[in-house]
Parts: sequence; structure tokens; C-alpha cells
Amino acid sequence: MRYSLITFYLLLFTFCTAGAEPIPIDYYNSQAYRAHECGEKAEAARNFLLYLEEPAKRGMSQAQQDSLYKADKRVYDQAALNAIYLFFSVSDMDGVLRTLPYGRRVQVTQKVEPWEMANKGVTNVYVSGMEAAKEKGMTDLYLELLKEAVVRCPRNKSFTDQLTEYYKTHYSGNMAGAQADLDKIISANPDCADAWYVKGALYFDMQRNNSEARNCFSKAIAINEYHAYACAGMAGTYLEDINIQRRQGKYHLVFSSANQQVKQSVYKKELAEVQTYFFNARTYYEMARELMPDNYGLWGESLLLCYKMLNMKDKYDQLNKEMNEE
Repeated sequence: MRYSLITFYLLLFTFCTAGAEPIPIDYYNSQAYRAHECGEKAEAARNFLLYLEEPAKRGMSQAQQDSLYKADKRVYDQAALNAIYLFFSVSDMDGVLRTLPYGRRVQVTQKVEPWEMANKGVTNVYVSGMEAAKEKGMTDLYLELLKEAVVRCPRNKSFTDQLTEYYKTHYSGNMAGAQADLDKIISANPDCADAWYVKGALYFDMQRNNSEARNCFSKAIAINEYHAYACAGMAGTYLEDINIQRRQGKYHLVFSSANQQVKQSVYKKELAEVQTYFFNARTYYEMARELMPDNYGLWGESLLLCYKMLNMKDKYDQLNKEMNEE
């Protein structure tokens, strides 16, 4: 029997590899790094994913896979982070979604300090996964990832803002429904300061319920005293208290030129009452300033207003100069 040259080599390969040991799983991880060094991002991503998927492909039980993952946790975690980053960088959203289950199980290997944001690699898992879900029209997955990101990536304003906007958009006029859904997150993760912050933001934005908002912001601060956004949120509720009462006809003397035409005793009494709100607001804005000194948009103009209304001229002039120099 005569064979073509290609058939001959296939038979030869089969004969030579019959009974041979399978390719080591680590081989795919090594190939991924080699491809990345050569600038072949897509090829590197595919090999990182092969490395992650190979144990299941070889028929290992879930227990065996878990044991292998536990033994080489750092390497597998890094491979997952690398794969998601590379797939996203070449706009391969299918690859991102395929790798996502491995990325979601990555744990931060070092405890994050209260003032730090989560490991950037873990944050990128959710940023990439959410973008892929949106592109593919997978709304349920997007929301699932967003809620998970709020829990796992502390003090990330992008995630908390997105979740707040989601509730405001999809639960417009239904504050009870928004809170019930958010309470599920808090019930499962009672020590998640960001979830309490979002709840406070909803009370403030959707109802102007400053009392309940303060209750939520205070819980966020109690869990994480470095939560600058909760501090600023708390401060904002006191300024909103003033606005609400002004709309109800109070404090018109303090905020108009008419204060020069009445008895000073009447004016001073009204001013003293108003200043209690500005004093409380100032306290929390100064906390936010201390925690995020460069984030003038978070506290700058509002703190200037507090200094002005509290007749703290030196502090007002100093902060005003500092902000104008930026």
C-alpha cells in the first residue's frame, strides 16, 4: 500500500506519540508568556485560557480541579487576569466572557487597606466583563457583575455611581423596590461600606430623605472611616436640609439683603440656627478633604460656602487661594 507524504508523516507522528505522556498543563502558560513577549496578544490570551481550561478537558473531577487550583493559586489567578486583560485589549469580548468565571474567583492575595482601592487586576475583571456583557446585550450578567463589583472592589466610585444610576433609572418612582433589591446585597454583605453608601445616595437622590440618608452614610463611615464619598454625602444632607427649609419659607433673612432692615436679635437667632447645619456640613467636608485632598470637586465649593456662612474668613481665604492656584 502506498501513502502520500502527508499521510506518512501523520502515521509516523501517531506511532511516535502513542503511549507518550500528555503535554504538561504548565506548557500552555509558558507558551502564553512567550507569545506575549513577541507582542502576540491574541495568541497569548488563547494560551492563558487553554491553561485555565485544560484540567477540565482532561477529565479531572471538580475536587481534583479545586485541589490543583489551590496548589497553584497564584499562577492560575495571574493567568486569569492576564487572559481577560489581553482578550479585552484585542476587543475579543467572547474571550473575555469565556475567561470571566476564572477571573471572578480570583481573590486579592494581600489584604487591601481601608484607604486603598481593590487590586487593579480584580477591578479590571469587572470593568472588562461588564463591557463585554453590555456589548453582547447580556443585561442580567451586566447587573450581576456590577453588584458583585461593588462588594469586591471597595471605594471604586465608578461602580457605586453606576449602581446608583441603575436604581434611579430602573426604579424611578419605586424607592421601595430599589431599596429591597439593594438590601439583598447588604444582607449578604453587611460589612460592605459601598453598599451602604449607595443606599444613602438613593435616599438622598430619589427622596431627599436626609435623615435616612445620614443613617446609611454613617454606617458606611462606621465600617470604613476612610470612606470620603460617604463623608461628603453626609455633609451634603445638611446643606440640603437648609435648602428644603428655605423652600418652605424659612431663613429668608440670612440669605437676603433684608437682614439689614430688621432687629439684629431676630437676624442673629436665625443665623445661629442656620449655622448649626453649616457646622455639621463643614465637619464632614473637612473629613472628605483630609481623605482626598486633591479631589476639590468632592468638597471644594461646598466647604468654601460653609466657611463663608460660619464667618471663618481665614480658612475661606486660604482654601479659595489654594483652589484658584490649581
